[in-house]
Amino acid sequence: MTTNPVPAATARVRQVPVLSGATDIGVANFEAVERTFAQMVQDRAEVEPEEVAFCQWDGTHAIPTTWAQYASTVREVALGLAALGVAPGDRVAIMAPGRGEWVIAALGILSAGAIPVGVYPMSSAAEVRQLLGHSEAVAMVVGDDNDVAKVASVAAELPALRAVISFDGSPSGLPGTIVGKTWAALRETGRTHDAANPALFDERLVGGHIDQPAALFYTSGSTGAPKGVIHTHRTLQYSVLGSAVLNPEVTTTRRDSLSFLGLSHVSPAMSGVYVPIMTRAVVTFCRLDQLSDALRGVRPTGIVWPPRLHEKLLSVALAAIKGAPASFQKSYEDAMAVAREVAAARRRGECVPAELQARYHQAQEQVFLPLRAKVGVDRVNIAWTASGAMTPEVHALWQLWGVDLREMYGTTETCGWVLAQWDRAFPPPGTVGKAMPDPRFGIKVSSEGELLVKGPLLFRGYWNNAEATADVMDGEWYRTGDLVEIDASGEVKLIGRAKDIIVTSGGKTINPQPTEVRLKASSLVEEAVVVGDGRKYLTVLIWPTENGSKLDRDALHEGLRKQIEDLNTELARPLQLKDFRIAPRALSPGAGELTAKGTIRRAAVLTSFSALVNEMYDSAEQNAFADQARLQG
Repeated sequence: MTTNPVPAATARVRQVPVLSGATDIGVANFEAVERTFAQMVQDRAEVEPEEVAFCQWDGTHAIPTTWAQYASTVREVALGLAALGVAPGDRVAIMAPGRGEWVIAALGILSAGAIPVGVYPMSSAAEVRQLLGHSEAVAMVVGDDNDVAKVASVAAELPALRAVISFDGSPSGLPGTIVGKTWAALRETGRTHDAANPALFDERLVGGHIDQPAALFYTSGSTGAPKGVIHTHRTLQYSVLGSAVLNPEVTTTRRDSLSFLGLSHVSPAMSGVYVPIMTRAVVTFCRLDQLSDALRGVRPTGIVWPPRLHEKLLSVALAAIKGAPASFQKSYEDAMAVAREVAAARRRGECVPAELQARYHQAQEQVFLPLRAKVGVDRVNIAWTASGAMTPEVHALWQLWGVDLREMYGTTETCGWVLAQWDRAFPPPGTVGKAMPDPRFGIKVSSEGELLVKGPLLFRGYWNNAEATADVMDGEWYRTGDLVEIDASGEVKLIGRAKDIIVTSGGKTINPQPTEVRLKASSLVEEAVVVGDGRKYLTVLIWPTENGSKLDRDALHEGLRKQIEDLNTELARPLQLKDFRIAPRALSPGAGELTAKGTIRRAAVLTSFSALVNEMYDSAEQNAFADQARLQG
């Protein structure tokens, strides 16, 4: 892979730093461009000012922002922050749903020489206090008045905080030591400061270096207090490289995608903020409640979603089939018969016969593409999923419909994909792929079965936490905490988290996640938490789906009992579930049971629902005693 070179003797060289030639041959030749992301935005604006940088969905249309508009607003924001006293190296937090202004704020922060800190928009006031206190953020950008109120409630405990800027509100209720500004006022301040200090912006911009921090991402906190993960411009560039390896066309051809998740976490931040600066990706930002309309309006060509969103979209499409005329339903059944033949041939590793391929093409044109068009994914050929376990049934159905759905793997600390199903089309479900085709990206498995990775995209440590950094590093290798198996071809299968292992009172070591994934494949089960650490056997807490909750309690209980019995027939005796309980309420981030990303905190769940857990074991034992008594009596 090659990039446009930057002459070392020239301090300010405008260029388009788009990756090119992302092929198996060129990948290993890629070297980071000696430019920061802030500098690259200005480069793009000078070389292709009228090209679209990103879009914002307004409810009916995708409203474009050009590179010239992007760069100009970034300049205003950077100088507005500078006028508020934000200095190089300072941290500035952003807490708002994903939107175009979020991206501009992040690049404005970087252009001022500061470090953006993502805060999940649904964070509680206590979580805001923890993240802002730990990062010592001097300013914060928020979405609206509700966010301002959160910050105001804890501001007295944040001595470093000096300014709060709101996209959609007018900050009030803040201590007198903290300046409140609207987004428009910040930009106006920037323009005024620019007029008085015309050289300041370029001074800050040129002062940036690719080995300086470019982002501070906080972990979800599923295994303890959230940790601030430091990524530099260099590590993020190699993360962009990983994206280009998986989607080579993005280096030369416009690739449309939708962003509706918070940009405070790694995957959406990479896709929505950093990848577009170095590629031809164009992101349209929308709210989650706008997703259906935005999908049909934008018709994206690329998708990177967590499994649950693939599932929800599939549910919408299946509902459309049920409401379709009988003639279409018959055509769908015929098309599925053909698709299953094609899928069977793929699984056997055989070439699909020409006659069968022709019938499948006809099924695509007449059935599957019109069906996918109803939900806006008819232009998607390859889709990706990460951040959770994908149920095999969902994976298989999208592939039957012609979407080449593939899995990949990365963590906050890698800030990019270190494993992916990159080397073959329509891969069977069950693995997260293999290592990237670059010798600098490496994987290995420890004697305990833990996945270790290395590469130029690895984080540069945890913010102000050298001890935690040392705990996860083994020389140049990062200990992921994930337990894996690697087959002879290099395909990696995730089998669980090292810290999620259950050890029963009988000494059996059990990974609960495969069982939980199997349970969640049911139309009745939204979430499941297997219990049994220190106990004689396994049980499970269940949160029903919306469909399950519509059943009366007896019908739901009987349906779950039957599904667990069926599952138990496929499990070894130590893995079988002896009892279950339906949770009386939803899991709550406020109660500490979910992280900001929605990851379950197992220990907190077991504490919150301890009465239910104890009841399962106590009642089960009493039933066993009663059975013995009846046998004897």
